[in-house]
Amino acid sequence: MTATTRANLPALVRRQWDRESDCFHALAWAEWLEEHGQPDRGELVRLLHEGRHALDCDCTRCRRSRELRMRLSAWKCPECWGKGIVRLADFPPVNYRSVREAMVATPSFTIREEDCARCRGTGDSLTDRNGDAWFQYPLTWDCGYPRWVTLPTPLDQVIWRSMDENSVYHWRCIDRLRALAQTPPWGVPLDGVRVGDVEASPSSDRPGMWYWVKDNPASLCSLPGPVFDVVDGEHTHGRLELKYHPTKQAAADALARGLVKFARGYER
Repeated sequence: MTATTRANLPALVRRQWDRESDCFHALAWAEWLEEHGQPDRGELVRLLHEGRHALDCDCTRCRRSRELRMRLSAWKCPECWGKGIVRLADFPPVNYRSVREAMVATPSFTIREEDCARCRGTGDSLTDRNGDAWFQYPLTWDCGYPRWVTLPTPLDQVIWRSMDENSVYHWRCIDRLRALAQTPPWGVPLDGVRVGDVEASPSSDRPGMWYWVKDNPASLCSLPGPVFDVVDGEHTHGRLELKYHPTKQAAADALARGLVKFARGYER
């Protein structure tokens, strides 16, 4: 079965995907999924259409909805390929130019297994450990696919600036954001990744508009330059660089999309 992408859907389904009010019919979309080899996702669409997504409801259908959402959003960690563990070789404390040279020189090396540092042993980029508890980051679903992810992480811990050995500054981003920016196993990329601590500010000069500002640490709505540059919006230049949006939600969505754009163009 080929991956479902927006490009290879029939015209009617593409209109449903875009949620045109007079075209989208959840049950017709569920039937299309079931007929094209995705019965679990079709079942989930039907359950979500019925409102079966409550976290605190223990009825059979809500439990089934939660089970399907957990399984159908499994985002395999790119480091351990979903295994949750990595295998490491222990060599004597001698400097080798490469792993191959070390293996030839030290045939008695030992192999040990450790939890994958990137996914913390979960095997899933969207699942984490909190003490002994396991949880999945909040997802917003649409058409039976996860479309938005919320990371309860401050922006400066998702993207930050650091200095290399040559005293040159570079922008870095966490591995989880890089993983989420990649196309997932089901072939439908995320619309955006939200973070937990930044909000656009209402404009006093342009009532009804909300804005982000570029590289202004004194402002609560400041964005790092590389992120600001890829965020959509009405761009104005002056003493400060601003990007305006018609609503607070539109500004938040633009930032979420911008984070994904930044991560897709990121180079380690």
